[in-house]
Order: sequence, then structure tokens, then C-alpha cells
Amino acid sequence: MRVFVLIFNAGTDNEGIHSVRITNGQGLEGNQILMFESEDDATRYALMLEAQDFAVPTVEMMDAADVQEFCESAGYDWEIISENSELAIP
Repeated sequence: MRVFVLIFNAGTDNEGIHSVRITNGQGLEGNQILMFESEDDATRYALMLEAQDFAVPTVEMMDAADVQEFCESAGYDWEIISENSELAIP
């Protein structure tokens, strides 16, 4: 399945994927990668980040399995954001 993620400093040595801080049911904090089903929704979220004075991310298409594999190796959670979601910046 293809998804869209937000990448900062794409194509540089300082490249990074956008994550959000979350707290699970036991009160433990961690990072979560957002995977968007829709490129338009990912772009809209990127523009919201920019409006909040974050660096401007690049929207990139990736395979969801590759993102999940990265998350597992880095100890991150992930969430697939359904198309037309009303997701807001935390």
C-alpha cells in the first residue's frame, strides 16, 4: 500500500521524517509517524505545519510496509491517516 509521509530536508544528509509525540495508555511517551492515504491531506498537513513556523516538509510517497519496518527498528509507533481526515496539529 502506498502512503504519503512528510520529510524534512529531503535529499540531504540531515533528512528526517516528521513524527509527533504521543502518550500511550500507560502514560509512556514516544514518537509516532503519520502515514497519509491521500497526498492532498499530507500536503494540507504540511501547510498547517508551515503556518505554525515549522520548517517546510516535502510530501513523499512511500510503501507503508517500509515505513512500518523503519518504525519497528526505531521504536516508533505509526498511524495511517484516512483520506479526508480532519487531522489537526497537536
